[in-house]
Amino acid sequence: MSDDPYLRLEGVGRCRLISRIGEGGMGVVYKGFHNDLDIPVAVKFLNPSHSAQAHGAERFLREARLAARLNHPGIVRVFDCGEKDGHLFIVMEFIDGQSLEDHIHERQAVGVDRSLQIAEEVARALGEALSQVGVIHRDVKPANILLTSSGQVKLADLGLAKTLVAAGETVDYSSGRTEGGAALGTPSYMPPEQFIDAAQVDHRADIYSLGATLYHMLAGTVPFKADSVFGLMRKIERDDPPPLPAHVPLAVERIVSRMMAKSPDDRYATYAELIEDLRAAQRSSEPAAGASMRSGSKFSGSVIIPAAKTAGRTIPSASPSENRVLLVVDVQNDFCPGGALAVPGGDELPTIINKLSRRFAHVILTQDWHPEDHLSFASSHPGAKPFTSVELSYGPQILWPDHCVQNEEGAEFHPKLKVEHCEMIIRKGYHRDIDSYSAFFENDRTTPTGLAGYLRERGLNRLFLTGLATDFCVAYSALDARRLGFEVTVIESACRGIDLDGSLEASWLQMEEAGVIRA
Repeated sequence: MSDDPYLRLEGVGRCRLISRIGEGGMGVVYKGFHNDLDIPVAVKFLNPSHSAQAHGAERFLREARLAARLNHPGIVRVFDCGEKDGHLFIVMEFIDGQSLEDHIHERQAVGVDRSLQIAEEVARALGEALSQVGVIHRDVKPANILLTSSGQVKLADLGLAKTLVAAGETVDYSSGRTEGGAALGTPSYMPPEQFIDAAQVDHRADIYSLGATLYHMLAGTVPFKADSVFGLMRKIERDDPPPLPAHVPLAVERIVSRMMAKSPDDRYATYAELIEDLRAAQRSSEPAAGASMRSGSKFSGSVIIPAAKTAGRTIPSASPSENRVLLVVDVQNDFCPGGALAVPGGDELPTIINKLSRRFAHVILTQDWHPEDHLSFASSHPGAKPFTSVELSYGPQILWPDHCVQNEEGAEFHPKLKVEHCEMIIRKGYHRDIDSYSAFFENDRTTPTGLAGYLRERGLNRLFLTGLATDFCVAYSALDARRLGFEVTVIESACRGIDLDGSLEASWLQMEEAGVIRA
């Protein structure tokens, strides 16, 4: 006979229990078989600490019956509920698949389109629950979103969280548990007002929690982390979550920001409005070229972007002592000795820059990131030789040897470059038809990378440039920065030049005339 007390029960409603599936703060779930319906089912037993409270059993059964009235393909069906030997249970549709929580854990993050689709389906389910029977969830999180083996999205546990709240349990924030001993929902997905009075929240709390879930899908991590529930609560009340990865379109980041607004009044007022924006984002979302997060990279804490983006959130201005940024330009394998377009002495820079970077709170790297058929490559022009010039749509262009090709070793940063606190990497030159020397503009001189806006929003107005090559990418970046109104210093000892036909001396003259400080 099994040691599991639930498996020893005979006749749970019209079901027999088969095996234990899992356990959470609200109870334990078993796979079962419904004898009358002749189908597999999931049977959840409510945690005894909840049912022991005054009117707890009565309230649980009432809410379960209410949930059973819901009829929507995106909501896990409730077939039955009752009590067996003092154990409250609910019989639900069995889902052959996995939770969104497990799905994220396996993949680290979910693609933009799939994330938007899941969020839309959950929003539809929540909207139907609200309109059909007036139920709000109060515990929307990845663990309560199930994905069938065919890819269908199902929302679970509607009504159960409401039962616990109505039972009058209060939260001990120092332990993260309720006085009844049950784990407190999942605070990482809770809006500020739910920490204050969970019984009084409305559907906009579910919209916040769905926003936090969407953030988790896109970023691969929860929006806020802390060492205690109290610390987490303070962050949720006061802070903005970190920006989403760069491949997430700005329109999507704006949706998440609105869903997770601190005040319910600043969130979406209706599910219809939210669904409309989610659908519009699915129609328009396209992965940004060259954008990726490189797990395990020495710069894996950095945002890697081909064009800097912000979500319109308020960013505190830097203090005078923090308004400097070190801009490290193209210290990549192909620009160092042994590379396809080696700059003499390029491999001397990593050690210099590593030491220099310790004096800066803000460090940004640029990275040439060309497709293999880039028009700046001599190989893209039959019969042309490297270092000759051609006319392209935006003007004269020097033809280079193939270099810094996307995802190849030559495009990687020099292995000795170790700037652990780099906050952002800007990839440039990823448009096939336009070269890019400057950190601020493509070579057509009109397409911005977004770096200027990124710096201005953070109050970073003093730029210190290092890298490769002095007379091309460093000089172009310095001149553009001056034209945009930044104070610019080029650290000569931390740069190396190519010097094509006197280009090094000419570039220094241009920079000095533009007001660039030569240090």
